[in-house]
Order: sequence, then C-alpha cells, then structure tokens
Amino acid sequence: MSSLRARRRPRGLVTGIAALGVGALLLWHGALPDTAGAASLIETFLPWAGALIVLLGLGALLRLSVFAGLAVATAAAIWWSLFGAAALPAVSAGAPAFTVVSENVQAGNPSAAAIARDLAGRSPDLIALQELDGTTLPAVESVLDAAYPYRSVVGTVGLWSRYPLSGEERLSLGLGWDRALRVDVATPGAPTSVYAVHLASVRPGENAQRDEMLAALTSTVRADDAGRVLVVGDLNTASTDRTLSPLTDVLAENPDSALGLGFTWPAALPLARLDHAFVRGLTTVSSTVLPDNGSDHRGIEVGLR
Repeated sequence: MSSLRARRRPRGLVTGIAALGVGALLLWHGALPDTAGAASLIETFLPWAGALIVLLGLGALLRLSVFAGLAVATAAAIWWSLFGAAALPAVSAGAPAFTVVSENVQAGNPSAAAIARDLAGRSPDLIALQELDGTTLPAVESVLDAAYPYRSVVGTVGLWSRYPLSGEERLSLGLGWDRALRVDVATPGAPTSVYAVHLASVRPGENAQRDEMLAALTSTVRADDAGRVLVVGDLNTASTDRTLSPLTDVLAENPDSALGLGFTWPAALPLARLDHAFVRGLTTVSSTVLPDNGSDHRGIEVGLR
C-alpha cells in the first residue's frame, strides 16, 4: 500500500503542467504556423489566456500544490509582462486639438440614426463610420450632414468632418471594390492625412482577403509622405494578431484611457479589439471605448494633437 502511495503522481501536476503550457503559448505563440489563419485566430484571443490562468490558480489553491502554484505564478508573470501595461489606464498627455470617433454601424441596422445621434452628441470633430449601405447611409446622413458640413463617402465607409476636406482618394486595397478612403483634413495646426477603412471580415479558414487588404494598407501608408497620418476604422484585426505587426511598425496606437484592454467586439460582451485609431506625427492624448449603442461593434473615441 505504501509503495502505491509513493508512486502516486505529485499533487497538482496536471494543473502545473497546464499553467506552464499557457505560459509557453504566451511566450512563443509567434512560432505557431498560421495555417488557414489558425495562429491569427489564437492570437486574436490571446489576452484571454489570463482568464485561464485565474482558473488554474484556483485549481492550484484547491490542490494546495506548491508546484502548481509556482507554475501559475510564472504564467501570470508572463501574461502581465505582455498585457499589464496595456490593461492599466493610459497617462493623460494633455488636452486634444481635435477628437475623432469611429464605429461600425452594422449593415442594415435600423438603429443607425440613433447611433449617429449618440456619436454626434459627443461633439467630435471627425466621425468615421463603416458598413454604410442603402439602409444605414441615408439614416446617418439625415443626422450628421447639418452639423458636419464636410464629408467623404466611398463604398461602405464615410468620414464626416467639421474641417474642410481635400484630395479624396478611393482605395480598394486589393479587395476589388472600394472599402476605404484617404482624404486630407484641415485639422488645427497642420493638415492630417486620414484613412477611413473597413478591412474584410475574418472567419475560420477565411482570412486571405483581410490579410491582403492589410498588407496593401500598410504599403500605402508607408508611401504616404504626409507629416500627420491617422488610420481609423474597423480593421477586423486584433492588436495581438501578428498580421497587424507591419502596420504597427510604422504607426502607433495608445492604450485605452480606462482600465482594461479596450475590446470593441462583439458589443454585448467584447472579446477583442478590432476597431483602431493608428497615428503617425500625432500624439494620442486619450482613447476610449464607447458604450454599446445598438451596433455589433462598440465605437472608439480618441483625442489627438
């Protein structure tokens, strides 16, 4: 009987190994092959490894296992090193010179006018919207056109502005139809080259169009010699997704100004940040995810100077 007891596996062994596995995934997820977009999907939800670490921590506590506890602590430290700074509220960098809101209003949404009123009620200087169609575009126009005298609409994306617009360019980004625009906005201090974009959606095994558009967008921004650049919209790409790295090599996005990781989708229970505002030559002084207002995405609001 005593020999059987001696051969019994150490307490919390499975929990500890699982925790070390989670830590290894956090450290070396970049080594995963992106077959059919599988790695991209895993990286989209990578921050949620923190929830798994919490559950494993409870298991280690229940098992009273030193090994499991150390393994969980190691995984938690790795998670914090990757996401801790982003989860904390960003330090204010002063007052903005202008503000921008962006939201995917959801095609065919009967609440589009209410969404536009909600966004306009925040008095931003620029409003970027995605999924404008035969239902949502007229509803949005009826709300925004009076207060925002300058606008540019290309395909299913649009930009409403308090400042004059010039040099509009229609961008297909390789998709075959226009789903993005570039326009110069006469923002305070100096003009800003604004890209309002909506990249292709991603589903398991269906990421090629999104990746192609993202690569084309990155190349276009690299070639843009404007002193101030803003890329805003629904990129259908999470901040942790490796496919976003080439764009973030040339543009920056500040952490959310509130506690948390600034997830925007789905609106009812956000699991990932798919909506972004990337800048070059500008300082993001505030970044906020807006409350659910009737779309399947939550909007974002950024203050820039």
